[in-house]
Amino acid sequence: MSLLDIHNLQVRFNTPEGQVEAVRGVDLQLEPGATLAVVGESGAGKSQVFHAVMGLLPRNANASGQVFFTGTDLLNQPAKTLNQYRGKRMAMIFQDPMTALNPLLTIGRQLSEVLEVHQGMGAKTARNQAIAMLEQVRIPDAARRFHNYPHEMSGGMRQRVMIAMALLCEPQLLIADEPTTALDVTVQSDIMALLRDIRASREMAIVLITHDLPLAGGLCDRVAVMRHGQVIETGVTESLFHQPQHPYTRELLGARH
Repeated sequence: MSLLDIHNLQVRFNTPEGQVEAVRGVDLQLEPGATLAVVGESGAGKSQVFHAVMGLLPRNANASGQVFFTGTDLLNQPAKTLNQYRGKRMAMIFQDPMTALNPLLTIGRQLSEVLEVHQGMGAKTARNQAIAMLEQVRIPDAARRFHNYPHEMSGGMRQRVMIAMALLCEPQLLIADEPTTALDVTVQSDIMALLRDIRASREMAIVLITHDLPLAGGLCDRVAVMRHGQVIETGVTESLFHQPQHPYTRELLGARH
């Protein structure tokens, strides 16, 4: 059984100007432990696909089709059921950690809360587990950083905190939505190296959402290229890099072809 099986997913937004179709009949599959890059320019519908998977679409959006996660169609589940999946069985890393982290709570409080709510841990155990996870994502002096507020950390450090938060409950699926876009080149490289380490050390499926096709090459087994709300090409990463079939894929690869 596939871990994630998306059939004919459509996402429409109701706007004052009328209905906008952001995702137009997407089909995607992901096996347990596999890695998939979903690539396309801004506005291609990449993030909307996985916001639908996570049940995070805004109120003015409507999703139709089927999204099976371990055999359960998530699009037909009540909010209470989706809450049992989010964070515990599937987790998402967002492009801008400052919008995802609570500016009024310390990093440690936010990490500990995940463990207390989803794992039922006591405060002391959760604290120790959270510090250990900060160390695993290579945050130096983790015990001290535990008491920092988000604004007291660099962009790269905040993104590491988001990765730590996503990993706390050992989800089966990790979705990384443009995790390096807001970072400088050196920090981008560090974050991608961390994701590669996560892939090597954990039995966890990873989806990387990115506009940067070459970036996906070092992490993902397969690539799906999206344009105008549709998947226009899929394939094994190496084959797609060396023999892209669609002109748009060749365009994304740029100077490499």
